[in-house]
Amino acid sequence: MRLNIFVLSAFATLLHASAIPRDVSSANASITEWAGPLYDCRGSIMCSTLHVKACDVAVNTQIIRDDELNYGSASSRRPHLGACHGLGADFGCAILVEGNPKCVRSGNDLWWDYQEIRKNGCHHCGHKYWGKGCKTTIDYEPECRRIW
Repeated sequence: MRLNIFVLSAFATLLHASAIPRDVSSANASITEWAGPLYDCRGSIMCSTLHVKACDVAVNTQIIRDDELNYGSASSRRPHLGACHGLGADFGCAILVEGNPKCVRSGNDLWWDYQEIRKNGCHHCGHKYWGKGCKTTIDYEPECRRIW
C-alpha cells in the first residue's frame, strides 16, 4: 500500500508541474511561456474517420512550398489559412494555422509542422503549438473550399 501512495504522489506532482506556466527571463525582457507539451493528438469528433492519405495529399501538393508568409490564422489577413484535400465528397483533411492575428507561417514552415506532428505520434489529427497562442492544426474538415 505504501508503494501505491508513493506512486500516486509522484504522479500528482508530475501533473501539477507540467501544467504550470514558467517565467523565461532574457537580457531584454521577461515573458511567460507555456511549459506544457508542444504537440498533442487531439482533434474533432470526426478525427478517427480521417483518411491520412488525404492529409498527405493536402500537405504535399497544395501547400505553396516557399519561405513567404502566405499562411495565417483567419484574423491575420494572409491569403491562405492552410490546405485541405477531400476524398470523394468535400469532407477531408485540413492543415491550418490557427490563433491570433500574428500567427503566420510560410509554406515550408507548415510542411515541417505537419512532419513534426506526425513524428510525435499523431496518426490522424494533432496540433503543434508555437509562438504566443499560435498552432498548426491537422483535423477533419467538412468544407475543404473554406480553407483555401
